[in-house]
This record gives sequence, C-alpha cells and structure tokens, in this order.
Amino acid sequence: MCFRPTLTARAIWEVDLDDLASRGIRGIILDLDNTIVYWRKGEVLPKARAWIEAARQRGMKVCLASNASRASRVARVAESLAVDHVGRATKPFASTYRRAMKVMGTSPATTCGIGDQVLTDIVGANRAGLTSILVEPLSSRESPHTWLLRLVEKPMRKRWAGGGRPEKPGGKPTSRAE
Repeated sequence: MCFRPTLTARAIWEVDLDDLASRGIRGIILDLDNTIVYWRKGEVLPKARAWIEAARQRGMKVCLASNASRASRVARVAESLAVDHVGRATKPFASTYRRAMKVMGTSPATTCGIGDQVLTDIVGANRAGLTSILVEPLSSRESPHTWLLRLVEKPMRKRWAGGGRPEKPGGKPTSRAE
C-alpha cells in the first residue's frame, strides 16, 4: 500500500544512520515543517541539526523538500545546514523526489524520504520507489489544511501502532510504549 511507511521513528534523530547505511541509503530527502523545524519557523532543532551533520559526515547527501509556501524560507534553512533543497516542492508527486535525487546524484534504491505526514511525505516517497520513514510531528501547530489531512491519517497511524506495523530503524517494530 502506498500509504504505509517502510520505517517509523519518533523523530529524525532517532533514525539509526547505521541502519540506513546498511540498507544502501546514500541520499536523504527531508521534509521541513514539523520534521526538523517547528511549523513556519526557520530555526532547526539542535538534535535535528546534529543528526543531519552526522549523516553528512558519513558521506550521505541531504536535500530538503518542502511544500512550504515561502520557498525563500526553505532555501535559508537549507543554506544554514549546508544541504541542497528543492524549491516549490509538490509532494506527494514523485517528480519532487526525482528532482531531489537528481540534485543528490542518487537513485530510488539509494534514497530515503523522511517526513511527518502520511499523505504528502510518505505517499510521495513510496510513489517514487524510496524507503519511506514516518516521524511524529514536532508540534500540533500547523496549517488548517494539514490539520484536515491529519484527521485522515490518524486511523492509519493508530492501526500501525498495533499489529502488522512498519519496522523501526534497526529492524525492531515500532511501539509507543518503547
């Protein structure tokens, strides 16, 4: 199913970079809002910044892809992290992910997409044939249309929290109790 993520984690800094490397991942396409920054903010959370830097030190490429209405904010955050970005992303369209892979010089088999929304980040990554990683949103504050999308994805997240769920990075099933 194209809604189901390959992996889940509470936050990007809990995604095991060794696990990604063992899966052959060389490129990471990252969402912005509520994944590495709070909604509409430009300050990257320190744990997210450290994780991205650790990925880069391992030789992994990182590219931001955001549906944020202000492309200049996405560009500023990407510049502050010294990573690439795809402006005017149109997730969940696979073309956004193909553009990011072209920038990074990676392929679907060597790229993962990480984000907090099932209907944009995960569906888009899955449609492009990537490893998809769903993280919990950093905050409940978000745009009205995202709030509506959350109503649709809520039953899916609930179902995955039970049996038959995606695996957590490192091969362990995800559980809220962990």
